Amino acid sequence: MLAGTARPNLRFRRSTGLALQRLILAVGDVGIALLAYLFAFWLRTVFAFGIFQDVMPPHRFFDVVHYLWLLLPGQLLLFYLFGLYEPLEGLRVRTPIRPIVAAITLETVFLAAFYFFRGNVPFPRSVFPLFWLLNCAMVSVWRGATFWLLVKSRPKRRAIVVGTSAVARSLLSSIASNSNMPMEVIGVVRAPGDETCDESVCGFPVLGEVCDVPEIVRQREVEEVVLASSSSWQQELLPSILNAPRAAHVSVIPSDYEILIGRLQDFRISDIPLIEVEPRPRPVFQLAIKRVMDFVLALLLLVALSPVIALLSLLIKLTSKGPVFYRQKRIGKDRIPFEIIKFRTMRQDAERSTGPVLSSVEDRRVTRIGRLLRTARLDEVPQLLNILKGQMSFVGPRPERPVFVEEYSSRIPGYSQRFSVLPGITGLAQINAGYASIPEIKTKYDLGYIQNFSVWLDLFILIETLKVIITGKGAR
Repeated sequence: MLAGTARPNLRFRRSTGLALQRLILAVGDVGIALLAYLFAFWLRTVFAFGIFQDVMPPHRFFDVVHYLWLLLPGQLLLFYLFGLYEPLEGLRVRTPIRPIVAAITLETVFLAAFYFFRGNVPFPRSVFPLFWLLNCAMVSVWRGATFWLLVKSRPKRRAIVVGTSAVARSLLSSIASNSNMPMEVIGVVRAPGDETCDESVCGFPVLGEVCDVPEIVRQREVEEVVLASSSSWQQELLPSILNAPRAAHVSVIPSDYEILIGRLQDFRISDIPLIEVEPRPRPVFQLAIKRVMDFVLALLLLVALSPVIALLSLLIKLTSKGPVFYRQKRIGKDRIPFEIIKFRTMRQDAERSTGPVLSSVEDRRVTRIGRLLRTARLDEVPQLLNILKGQMSFVGPRPERPVFVEEYSSRIPGYSQRFSVLPGITGLAQINAGYASIPEIKTKYDLGYIQNFSVWLDLFILIETLKVIITGKGAR
C-alpha cells in the first residue's frame, strides 16, 4: 500500500490520465504531419514563392508515390526519442520549441533522403522545406494549446510534505524550481527522526509536527500528503489521515527496504520514485538471455563504433594533456573489484588536491570535449570492453568507487543489495534521475530495477537511454 487508500482509484486515474494525455498529443501530431504534407503540396500549386520557377501543376500530386507509412509513424517515433511525450507537468517551458524543430528537421532530412534513394524523380523537392516550416509551426501551436488546456487550466492540488530528510529536500527543491507541477505545496511537517529544521525548509513554511497532520489537512483543505521519510511513524500516521473527516490522497516516497519488496509504477514527482508493494521472484532464465544479449551487442557495437572511437581518441589527445582512456577501480557484482574503462573527460590528476569527490553539475574539472562526451554519454563507450569481460552489463546499477561504496553501505539502508547483479552502463536511475541526483534517490531506482528485472525492462531502459542521449535529459 503505497498509493493511498483514501481514494483507491486515484493512482489508476493518474496513470489513465497520462496515457490519455499522450494519446491526445500523438493523434494531434499525426494529424498535423498529414495536414502539413498536404498543405505543402497545395501551396506549391498556388504560389511560386519567388525562389521556384513556377507553380506546380495540380496533377503532380497524383503522379508521385506518397510514403505516408513512413512519414506518420516516423514523426511519432522521432517525437518520442526527443522526449516530446514526457508528462506535460514536468516541462519547464510551455512549448519545447527546440526538440520540436530538431525532431522535424531530422524527419524531413530522412524523408528527403528516402525519396532520393528510392528514385522517386517526379517528386517535387520544393515540398520538403514547406512541409518542414508548416509542421514546425503547427506542432508548436498545438503543443502550446494542449499545455494550456491540459496543465495550466487545471487547478493545482494543495499538498503538504511530511518529512525533512535529504530526499524530502530534493523533492521540495524540484517542486520549487518547476511551476508546472500538478500540486501546490503549502508547507512542510516535521517528522520524528529527521534532522531539525528552522521555520522553513527550501522556502516552504514548517506547519507543525506529525501529530498535527490530520488537523492541517482539515483546516487547510489539503488534497495530497506526501510522506517523505523512511521512519516507522508512517504506519501510525496513515490511519489518522485516511480516517479523518476530510480524507486526502496519500503518496509515499518509499524506504529502500520497501523497494526491495516492491514493484515500480509510472508515477513519480520529478526524479523521486513511488512504488506499489508486490513481491516477485527474479527470473533466472532471463538472466541467461541478458548475458548472451550483452555479449553479442557489445561485440557488434565495438566493431561498428571503431571509427567513432578512433575520432574521439584523437580529439581528447589534441584538446588536453593526459591519456585518452581513464581507468578506475570500481566495485562490481558480489563486491568484486574491477577496473572500469572510460574516455577521459576531466583534467589529468583532477582529484590530486581534493581527493575522491563526486562530480557536480558545473564541475570545473571537466574538459570542454569531456563535457560534450558526458552529455552524449559517449564517455561510456569503452565500457563495452568491460561488458565483454563479464564485469558489467548494458543495464544495471552504476558501479561506484570503493570509498563511496563504504560510505553509502553504512549510510543508505539496502545499498548492499545493488551488488547482487552486474553493474551497468545505464539504468533506471540514469533515465529518471539527473546526473547529480543524490545517492539516496539513485539507490531507490537501482533497487527497484533489481526487484523488477526482465529482458523487456532492459529493452525499455535502452530505448529510454537513447532518448536521453538525443535530448540531453538526465546528462546534467
